[in-house]
Amino acid sequence: MGGFKDLTDDVLVRLGERLIRNVQRTIGGQIPQPNNRPANPFATGKLQRSLRFTWEKNGEGIYELGISYLDYGKYTAFGTRNYYDGMAREAGFFGREFVGYRRGTRGIRPQNWLGMRGDRPVYEAIVEAELKMTWETYLNNTISNFQKGTSF
Repeated sequence: MGGFKDLTDDVLVRLGERLIRNVQRTIGGQIPQPNNRPANPFATGKLQRSLRFTWEKNGEGIYELGISYLDYGKYTAFGTRNYYDGMAREAGFFGREFVGYRRGTRGIRPQNWLGMRGDRPVYEAIVEAELKMTWETYLNNTISNFQKGTSF
């Protein structure tokens, strides 16, 4: 069966757009804001509005999902001082579960709003379905062209 190297740029762009929609909905709903439950009395909504995703080719021609947000977001997600959890930050999107707003002393407690561990199977299924559909389309087109006497 084929892999990502067999996919066209058009398919990869559509896959990226789908991933961004799902990730944005999931993470966007986790970011501390005034109306979250439990309510976060210190949130202004600026962090949530600053969340931006990109799906672009890197210098080697490989598509990558990028995320940017206001600088203080890393402290909101991963905590500060004795609460800081470097391993959570290294784990990326599929790292720690979101635990909601927690009041802290001597620093910000980690809220891990970048955690999407529970959603990993969803994203794996999206990628698998996209690959399967693309591969089946390729095979069908190849068989169809072959039946029409097209030379390869």
